Amino acid sequence: MTLEQLANIGELIGGLAVVASLIYLAIQIRQNTKIVKGATLSSNIQNWTNVISSVTHPEMAAAHLVGSMGRAAISSEQFTQFFYHCRIFFVAFEDQYYQFRHGTLDEAIYRGYERSIQAQALVSPGYLMYWEISRQEFSPEFANRIDALIKDNPNKDPSYLLSKWRELSAGNYPDSSSDN
Repeated sequence: MTLEQLANIGELIGGLAVVASLIYLAIQIRQNTKIVKGATLSSNIQNWTNVISSVTHPEMAAAHLVGSMGRAAISSEQFTQFFYHCRIFFVAFEDQYYQFRHGTLDEAIYRGYERSIQAQALVSPGYLMYWEISRQEFSPEFANRIDALIKDNPNKDPSYLLSKWRELSAGNYPDSSSDN
């Protein structure tokens, strides 16, 4: 075997090593992407659990009820509690928005959060008043998205959820047991 043939074999082996390294790198990147998306989802679930559970404390529940209704007869303490709850709420949602935009939060999951926020918070006079006061504190892209969700909200009635609950509790819901 000549020196030139050995060099060609070495070059071939080197090329195969590069291809194998690229395949390995692609597999590692794919696995890392799954891990990052899983961690992002877990973090989002924890954030929303904290935000939502904060309004279950009796004092905060009262502030949330008065604040979300947009009542003028709100104490300074209740206003402060509700205002900062809204701040945390919208900051958490902006975080989710950018995680979705950067590909670390699955679109179907993000859209579910978005529909929930549109139906449950963006119909509430208090949340809408907070947004009017604080809109400029958020990024323009996120602010435009929230504005679009408000404008395109099919439910403009804040009592919709309670009305729906009462309708369903009166037995006006599909019987899921008949599907079996």
